[in-house]
Amino acid sequence: MEPVNVFPSAWRRGVYEAIARRRDVRSFRSDPVAPETLARILSAAHQAGSVGFSQPWNFIVIDDLELRKKIRAHVEAERLRAAQTFHRERREQYLSFKLEGILDAPLNICVTCDRRRFGPAVLGRNTMRDTDLYSTCAAIQNLWLAGRGRKGLAWAG
Repeated sequence: MEPVNVFPSAWRRGVYEAIARRRDVRSFRSDPVAPETLARILSAAHQAGSVGFSQPWNFIVIDDLELRKKIRAHVEAERLRAAQTFHRERREQYLSFKLEGILDAPLNICVTCDRRRFGPAVLGRNTMRDTDLYSTCAAIQNLWLAGRGRKGLAWAG
């Protein structure tokens, strides 16, 4: 019998399989996301570990098409600006990549990190200032994994 603090072997395999199959997604379905599905994915993101239990993240759900068009225009301007940092061949390759699906997906989730949450003294952040960013990254990873776990939610193909 395994100790209670150890996942059953099938769960352990599942964890490694989910990690191995998690990829950046560039192709999105356009049909609406059910509210209970969105709630479950956001709940998984909120369950990420955070240094000093600071939970510095915020998740902003953006479903307004006009706002997403403005965001898309900003992202495109930044993409073109970033392209200028590459030499010609690399720039062309960079510009050929699809880097976002802001208008393809039925909604966007903007993730922010509130570095002031709980004030300047957060357990574990005294010597490593960026632990709030690391914690936010863990929440994003949970968000991605939960989205990936929803059959057909994030991708079209």
